[in-house]
Amino acid sequence: MEGRNQTFQHLKPICVSLSQDVLALNGPRGDVAKITRSVQELKTVVAKEAPSLDPKLGDYIFFPLSQLLKLSQKVSLRCLELSLECIAIVIEHAWGQHIQTQLAAQIVILCTLMAEKKPRGFAFGETSEELKTAAFLCLKNTFVAASASADCVTFFRSESNFPQLGQTISTTLDGIIESEAVQTQIAGADSLKALVENVADREICASFLPGIVSKLTKILTPSTTMRRNYRVLTVCLEVLEGLLKSTVGSEEQVVSKALTSDNQSGKSSVIDTKWRENAATQLKPALQSVLRLTEHSREDVRESLAGLCLTLLEHCRTTLANCSQMALETLFQLSAGFTSDNSNTTTIRLEMLLKADPPFANLLQSTINDWLQSLPTVMQASNEHAKLRKVQQVSAVYGLIRDAGLETSMLDQRLASALRDSVVITLQSPSVKTEGKSFVSSVQSLDLSVLDGERASTEFSNALVEHRAQEEVLSCIEGFAKVVSSSGSSAAFAGDLARSLRYSSAEIQVADFWLLLTATQNALQRQDDISALLDLDGDEGKAAYTDCLEELYSLGVTILNSPSDEDSPPDERLQSLALRALALRAQTAGPDFRYELIDALYPVLHTLATPSTELQRDSITTLNIFTTACRYDSVRDLIVENVDYLTNAVSLKLNAFDLSPQVPMVMVMMVRLAGSSVIPYMEDVVESIFAVLEGWHGYSMLVEVLFRVLLVVAEEGAKAPQLATIENGEKSKVEAVVSEKWRPTNVAELASSLREKRAEESPEKEEREKAPQRPWKGNEEVGGDAEDKDSEDELDAVGRSTDDADLPPPAPKMYSLLLKITELTQHFLPAASPSLRTSLLSLIRTSVPPISKHENSFLPLINTLWPEIVSRMDDSEPQVQASALEIIGVLCEHAGDFMRTRIIELWPGLAEVYRRTAKDIVSNSGSRKVDDPKKKSTSREITSAFDRALRTMYDSPTHYIDTSTRIVWDAFVEALTTVIKHVPLSPALFDDALEMLAPVLDSRPDVREAFEADNADAVWLLLTRRGKMISLQCPEMPEALVRKGMVWPVVV
Repeated sequence: MEGRNQTFQHLKPICVSLSQDVLALNGPRGDVAKITRSVQELKTVVAKEAPSLDPKLGDYIFFPLSQLLKLSQKVSLRCLELSLECIAIVIEHAWGQHIQTQLAAQIVILCTLMAEKKPRGFAFGETSEELKTAAFLCLKNTFVAASASADCVTFFRSESNFPQLGQTISTTLDGIIESEAVQTQIAGADSLKALVENVADREICASFLPGIVSKLTKILTPSTTMRRNYRVLTVCLEVLEGLLKSTVGSEEQVVSKALTSDNQSGKSSVIDTKWRENAATQLKPALQSVLRLTEHSREDVRESLAGLCLTLLEHCRTTLANCSQMALETLFQLSAGFTSDNSNTTTIRLEMLLKADPPFANLLQSTINDWLQSLPTVMQASNEHAKLRKVQQVSAVYGLIRDAGLETSMLDQRLASALRDSVVITLQSPSVKTEGKSFVSSVQSLDLSVLDGERASTEFSNALVEHRAQEEVLSCIEGFAKVVSSSGSSAAFAGDLARSLRYSSAEIQVADFWLLLTATQNALQRQDDISALLDLDGDEGKAAYTDCLEELYSLGVTILNSPSDEDSPPDERLQSLALRALALRAQTAGPDFRYELIDALYPVLHTLATPSTELQRDSITTLNIFTTACRYDSVRDLIVENVDYLTNAVSLKLNAFDLSPQVPMVMVMMVRLAGSSVIPYMEDVVESIFAVLEGWHGYSMLVEVLFRVLLVVAEEGAKAPQLATIENGEKSKVEAVVSEKWRPTNVAELASSLREKRAEESPEKEEREKAPQRPWKGNEEVGGDAEDKDSEDELDAVGRSTDDADLPPPAPKMYSLLLKITELTQHFLPAASPSLRTSLLSLIRTSVPPISKHENSFLPLINTLWPEIVSRMDDSEPQVQASALEIIGVLCEHAGDFMRTRIIELWPGLAEVYRRTAKDIVSNSGSRKVDDPKKKSTSREITSAFDRALRTMYDSPTHYIDTSTRIVWDAFVEALTTVIKHVPLSPALFDDALEMLAPVLDSRPDVREAFEADNADAVWLLLTRRGKMISLQCPEMPEALVRKGMVWPVVV
């Protein structure tokens, strides 16, 4: 009571002042602005004291407002707006359930008039958005309050009030449609909802249903020009749901209740059979437009739409039978396209409806059959979103039927056909077709970099995706196939795919293979997970899918082993799927799959050798799965332990002259993956390669590919630990070369040499030895026995070489293989292909170091290869010239003194390479006059132009010098430096080499060190002549002369 009194004291002065101001409005002193301020103040106090209001206070507040409303033609729109807002608060918090019937009717009439766009009877010509909002709010509170009074409800439902109620409904809907303010639309929707739920009965809703639905359709239909607020859409959907449930609903309680009410009032019902038929006809197009809201981004809008669809299925399926399938389609689209709690609730309600209403199962079966028939047509369209939606709908319905325990065997067969057609259409889509890849690839495309970084991968990507637009569609179909395979009766689905797989081809076979593989993998994995928890025996489903796996495995091996040619290249998608089938078989079998490797391992390596990056990646993944399933430590161990299977397969292919690039490249993959440990087992395979090279040496591409294989074998063989640990006298050989090199004669040696020469010319010299009386040959060649002493001398002379010849080479198998491969190159070095010549020289460069470990095999190899290597110095390709020079250096490094004679014979050729390269460098440097930097092979003058050109090349990297010229010059410098290091040369040749490389002595410390190690004085003298020495350095006095007190004279 005390709080009520305080509220009254707050309201009294404002209400009294407002009453006086309103009365003054009839006279000349009326102040509209003051009245507006008083109403604003009253609204503020009323809103603040709302919880303390009661009906009497409400009447007290309403009195000055009612006087004001009677003079509405003289006040402003703002004043009317504030008045209605005050009345709305009074209705909600003061009158509530005690509102008077006549007062409620008057308020409805007044608010309806003010909510019109051009109200009649007012001074203003057009209402405002704020006034309409206040009027709708007041209407809403009036209808809510009237629902608690039986007299009010009876009055509003009376026939005499029908026109006014219709006017209110029409004005409210027009306000929602035409208003631009969101708050006005929301207030109008709320007032309409309050009218339908609290005042209108079934007959009123039926009477106004066509008009209400027509205007609600305009509001709810998605439009690009008018995007409705989500709250407006949500409320209007709820209104439409309530109207349909009340008017065309088929619940027995609603119908019987309405009939009882009609009988008691003595009125005939508007709703009869004809009305229902007309309603069904007129509502279908309207609902079609409304159901397009499935694409709305707001979850609450989709939730309200799902409620409408459920109402159509649960309550209106009899009257609106023509809308059931449409509602069901929308409902599954909503539940499948979005993951939320509402989607799960919708699914649960559908399951309950399916179990409680058996006829609903027939509707579902009919719906999914229609969708399956239309699925291929949808897939042919360009709308990717529509494709996803349709597949998700079918999947959701199938999952509901499966979970309800209904029979799906016939449905599974139709599903197999529909999904197969959908996949085929997706694969044949013109927008995703790509140009076919060349099956016979060049050597450059057989790159092995795919092996790096892929060894740990055990997951496959989608084998059929060739375009981004395909990815979502195929992923959706894949998920659907997994859902089908999870069903206990999915054997019919797998059986239909398996039967089609045997006789299909092209895209149909790809689709069958992919769908069956997806279903089989999911079914076996799911059943294994269940078996881990429950000990299930005699699982028929697993047995059926196990048979499917065996068929997929057999077909996969056949596909990977199928011969191919340029006219009919293999389908990479089928090969990729075949690899997945082999991998799944390995995962299922576990360690027992080791027995299958004899058939499965080679095809995987064969596919790994294809030029397709995707197939290479899938092959690596398959090998990783093989390794894990068979419990090998690594892919290397997998290949090494099964190398006998692989070598036999490769040999059979080569012996049958199968000349596809994959066959030799399998060896490359084997050696790359397993390393040098696999090479000793490949002797027969290398022999087969030799046979192919002999018979098909005219085919440059084939020869190039085969030598690429031999190059990889040589590279890995050179890394063999058996060869790396053998020294075989390398140190002693180098020391021997160093001791034989020329060095300047000192004074003591000169004196000794003179004494020996004088002794030889003295008359007391020994008698000269008689000329030999027999040829210097073995006893067997001259026929007859020789004297014992001569035999012993010959044995001493040849004994060492005989012993050396009997020594076996290190690691006989590995060494012999490398030696054979290297010897073979001599026949192909004159080939026309520059890349082949370069590859052969690279092979020689790789194999020389390990072969040099056994001198008796290495030195004859030099004799064999030397002519061809030397001839490559005049090759037309700079890269080949550089490779030849590099190999000359390598041979000198490992053969040492053995190369002395060959280098002397080759010296004019080296000088010619020098002259030619120097001339090109000078020409490229931009000099106008191109001097010949070396006029003769023995000349020691280097022109200033060449010095400048080299200085420019080394000091200014940005200055352009032809790359080929740089390559040849760098190779020449390296080769000549290696010759100086390891081969003893005469002083003349040494000086000649020093003159050639004089321009690089400053920029290449390694070159200078090599020359100074042989003859530092010559280097010093050359640098002094060229003005490169900053000051004269006095040579060091020999130690023997220093002890005798000899010193160099001081030059002033």
